[in-house]
Order: sequence, then structure tokens, then C-alpha cells
Amino acid sequence: MALGTITVVEAAAAQGPLFMDRITVVGDDGYAAGGTAGFEASVQAALGAQREIVGLINDDSNGDFLLQYDHANDKLLVRKISDGAEDTTVDQSGRTYKITVISK
Repeated sequence: MALGTITVVEAAAAQGPLFMDRITVVGDDGYAAGGTAGFEASVQAALGAQREIVGLINDDSNGDFLLQYDHANDKLLVRKISDGAEDTTVDQSGRTYKITVISK
């Protein structure tokens, strides 16, 4: 098996400084299908800095779940590792997720 063509979308030199902040996020107690809105503003407020989120890295201690950032809609989604489907458990307040936020 071989990989297909790799295309560079944006070279690192064009990014400028990138920041990697390790944070924890307590799950939404009213999680709605499609994700929790306003994640970027929440991160900016916590950091005290106006940064644009580029992506997330999940900590391996998040159990059966992965967090995904939907940049176009500024939403944080919770996905099941087992099948990649969104976890639509409404009350996720008992979960604390560990992620690294990459921003610029």
C-alpha cells in the first residue's frame, strides 16, 4: 500500500508564530448535536489573548472520546473513537477533556 499525492496547503514559514496551549475542558451540560458553539471565544477569554485556533491535539487520557474543532462554524464536537460518530450525550458535565490547542 502506498500513500497518494501529498499537497502542501500552507508551509510552516507562512504561519508565523504558533502557540500550543495545554488546557482542560469540562463537558457541556447541554451538549447539542452539531457541537458546542463559541469555543474560540472561550479559549481566547481563558488565555487572555486574541488568537485564531488552527487545530487541536487530543490527550490520550480522554477515554473513548476525541474532541474536534469545527473552524468554519466555531464549534467543539465530541466524537467516539470507536466509529468516529458524534457523541450526542446531552449532559457531558461529568467529563473533563484534555487537549492541546494550536493557535496563531
